[in-house]
Amino acid sequence: MKIKAIILLFILSFTVLLTSAFAQRTPEKIVDKVKANFLKIKDAKGDLILDYNLCLFGCAGTRRLSGEAYYMAPDKLWGTNQHGNSYYARGNRILKVTKDGKKYNIKLLNAPNLAPGFHPGIIPYNFNLTLIKDDAEEIVIEGIPKPGILKNITKVTFYIDPKEYLLRKLHLTLINNRLSGDVFIKYKKIKGIWVPYETYGKSAIELSNHALIGLGFKLKTKNIKINTGFSGKSFKL
Repeated sequence: MKIKAIILLFILSFTVLLTSAFAQRTPEKIVDKVKANFLKIKDAKGDLILDYNLCLFGCAGTRRLSGEAYYMAPDKLWGTNQHGNSYYARGNRILKVTKDGKKYNIKLLNAPNLAPGFHPGIIPYNFNLTLIKDDAEEIVIEGIPKPGILKNITKVTFYIDPKEYLLRKLHLTLINNRLSGDVFIKYKKIKGIWVPYETYGKSAIELSNHALIGLGFKLKTKNIKINTGFSGKSFKL
C-alpha cells in the first residue's frame, strides 16, 4: 500500500508540475524560441530568384526578378537585381540606388513594423497573440494586427513546428474575402543551423486606387552561405 501511495503521489506531483509548466507557456515565449533559432544566423548571402504573378481578371503571367542578397543580423538587408538597381533596407526604411547612381528613399506604410529587425521577433511586436493549439504535432498562434499594422489583413495565423521551433506557414485572413492568403516557408540545414531558403504562396497587394488584387509568388535562394563574417561596409543606410 505504501509503494502504491508513493507511486500515486509521484504521478500527481508530476501532473501538477506539467500543468503548471503548460500554464506558464505563452505565445510570446514560443516565439522567443523561434527567434533564438533564427538569430543563430549572424550573416547570410545568396542568389535570389523571385517569380510572381498578379491576378485581377485572370492572371497576367509570371514575371521573374533575380539578383544577389545580403543579410546582417538583426536588421540589415541589401541586394541587387538584374536591372542593375541596388536596395538597402533597415527596418521600414529602404534606399534604392539605380545603376546610374540616382537615389530614392522609400518608406513602407501599413506594413509590419520591422524596427526590431528581420526575424520572428517582429511577431509579438506587431500582433496581439493568442495560443490556439500547442501539442506534439503543431503549435498554432493567432495574431490580430495592432493599430496601424496591415490594414487589409484582419488576422494572421502562425503555424510552428514544435520539434525544431520553425515557422512553417502563415494563413492570412484578408478584408477582401474573395482573396485568400497562405505563405509557406521551407528550410534546410547549413552549418548545423536551420536556414529558410524558399517561401511561396498567395497574398494580395494594394493598388493606387486602394483595390486589392491577388499575388502569387515563389522566392527561392540559391548558393546560400551563412556566418562567413563578411563586412557590411557597403551598406549605405
